Amino acid sequence: CLLACLALVAAPGLAGAQVATLAEGKALCDTAITKRVTDLAAVRRLLDAATRVGASDRATLDGQIDPASRGLTTLKGTIDADTTLRQLRLDCRTIVTTYRVYLVLIPKAHLVVAADRVLAASAALNNVATLVQGKIAASGGASGTLQTALTDLTAKAGGAQAAAGGIPGALLPLEASGYPANRPTLLSARASLATAQTDLAAALADAKTIQAALK
Repeated sequence: CLLACLALVAAPGLAGAQVATLAEGKALCDTAITKRVTDLAAVRRLLDAATRVGASDRATLDGQIDPASRGLTTLKGTIDADTTLRQLRLDCRTIVTTYRVYLVLIPKAHLVVAADRVLAASAALNNVATLVQGKIAASGGASGTLQTALTDLTAKAGGAQAAAGGIPGALLPLEASGYPANRPTLLSARASLATAQTDLAAALADAKTIQAALK
């Protein structure tokens, strides 16, 4: 539907219109809006279920998702009331340009949720490392395998925190109106998240090694 809507709004005039009737154009635009509202509702449910998301990050995302859903719903009423293809093209275009649901808002929400999960998990692993180090000190030392795994766990958990730590702060302020200038920030955040997830996976593997060595 997105491609069809873009073809509609890009049409230079009645002679080049990509739809035969005003009703067909409205149907295309309404479908595009409905899909975005539905997908935003799914992201909202994901956010509500993400217990590791910080309260401030959650509130900020809620404050961006909900107005976008309401705005799109209002826009549908405007589109349904359009009486010319020219006005319909203008209004339909704002589905994309005003909200950037798939280029900014939804990717931003997913990246922030994922980053907060990484931060929570890496913090928990750091706590485990501290506890294990205390036990090692109390027992007078550890095997080479255990100490190596513990050292690597600490480094990898720290690396995950460093890579993911700046993601929410970088992404939450991004607005639809800033696209495509803000696209590099989204791409950078995605790369940082991949690094953080790789480090977290390595830290989890170290945790399993430590668990086995302590049995």
